[in-house]
Amino acid sequence: MSHTILLVQKTQAASSKTYIECSSVAVAMDEVIKMYEDYLKNKYPNKERIEFDVNEVLDMVFNLPDCAALVLDTRSGTYIPHDKSWIQKQVVVRAQSRAR
Repeated sequence: MSHTILLVQKTQAASSKTYIECSSVAVAMDEVIKMYEDYLKNKYPNKERIEFDVNEVLDMVFNLPDCAALVLDTRSGTYIPHDKSWIQKQVVVRAQSRAR
């Protein structure tokens, strides 16, 4: 498990920048998926059940003004930066593992 920091900017406003500390890449990807779930819950507050496809989560990541992940490399003790494309790939991996 590698400590992971998600850096997210949800809107064009600089004040929307935030970070989320996670114990692993898997937990960080769960947080990305949860961001989309929360968006849908806010958009459809009266729906009891909300279903979505992983491609919708990938689109959300793509459309964020900024999104990156810093993953701890335990050998060097430094954080390795990753971009949206890497996050999208990791979301797919996580979604597949959750579906099993």
